[in-house]
Amino acid sequence: MTAGGAPPMTRSSEPSDRPSRARDPGSSAEGPPTAQRHYGRGNRLYEEKAWELARLEWRNAAQLWHPVREAGRVLRNRLAGLRAVLALVATVIGIYYLIFTFFPRDPFELLMAGARFQDSRSWWEEFLDSGRPGPGSGHKMGIREWWDRFSDRFSWGDEERPAQRERFRPTIDERWADLLRRYGRWGPLVGTDLDFHIVAGYGLTTLGDFERAVEILQEGIASAPDDRRLGELYQALATTYYFQGYQLQKDRLATYDLKLVRLSAEAYEKSIRYSPQILSFGNLGWAYYLLGDYRRAERYSLRALSYDETLEYVRLNLGLINLVQERHKRAFVAYRHVALQRPAGDVYLGGINDLRELLRDNPGRYPFAHLMIGYLNLHKGDLPEARRHLREYLNRPTAGDLWRQLAQRWLVSPVSALEF
Repeated sequence: MTAGGAPPMTRSSEPSDRPSRARDPGSSAEGPPTAQRHYGRGNRLYEEKAWELARLEWRNAAQLWHPVREAGRVLRNRLAGLRAVLALVATVIGIYYLIFTFFPRDPFELLMAGARFQDSRSWWEEFLDSGRPGPGSGHKMGIREWWDRFSDRFSWGDEERPAQRERFRPTIDERWADLLRRYGRWGPLVGTDLDFHIVAGYGLTTLGDFERAVEILQEGIASAPDDRRLGELYQALATTYYFQGYQLQKDRLATYDLKLVRLSAEAYEKSIRYSPQILSFGNLGWAYYLLGDYRRAERYSLRALSYDETLEYVRLNLGLINLVQERHKRAFVAYRHVALQRPAGDVYLGGINDLRELLRDNPGRYPFAHLMIGYLNLHKGDLPEARRHLREYLNRPTAGDLWRQLAQRWLVSPVSALEF
């Protein structure tokens, strides 16, 4: 140990060796200037053998040099910056949703803005209409124009300003004509061929406002100019009645209000009387199946297929119609026809769910439905579900010998169902 308690060293040691032991690694010149000066002065005093003074200078340098505190200060500064950014983002989002909540939006606007339509609005106009700003066409809105729009939107329920309120309540035809001219997927409308009662009816049906849709479509029927338009209006009315009576349950199976289904069938009957369409024939077949009128259901389904034999959903309906009449061979031929076309998975799922609804509503009555569910699931690629229903069918004592042999064969070799 050398005098004065200084660090041991030899005369041959380089001065650069001493700082490397005395300072924090990786901090050769990053320290505060004052600490660096004390440290350098301590080195010079050490060279001059003034060890006590050198030790004091090094102690002063050590007291001024706090790398841990410095790192903590940098971290605190970064966290403070992050908090400021997050606060700014939260403020912007809060203001956005505050304005979005305060501005009442017309459901017609939301319906049209939800599709990919041509749009000539400015970004601010689109924001006012839909709550979601868009690129727009570059139109700049002045303060006066903005205030007028703001005042107008809050005058909807003001009873003292009926004139302004009525300006925002045009007739259905005018309203939908304006919307389609502004956002129509076909561009600006120049003709009058499109019936806005039909457009409004389908739009309100999509929004779930069935009563208003029925009212508007019936208004259109009362003033229809020709048979073709009358047929289109009745078809729209039939669709509205159907979806009004349609309820999708949590298990993804549907239930139906048969009174509304009957109204739908009556409207479809009138539709094909004035303007026959394939869609109407196919939907009539399904409506009469739900109503239990299998003779009409089969007749209309076959008529739809006579116009277009690729209608897979009608073919599946025909299989179901034959199945409930215990005509198993005809039912299987219909399902097999669809399976051989290798349709998309949702086509199989539609047929399977229809069969599941039949089993749900008639427990134990139609065991053949289990065999057809198994068959469709094999083609769909859902082997566990297919095997479950095939076993369920084999457990039923009413299974015939021919169909039982097929079920056993498909259970052992699922590939054989794809080749059958």
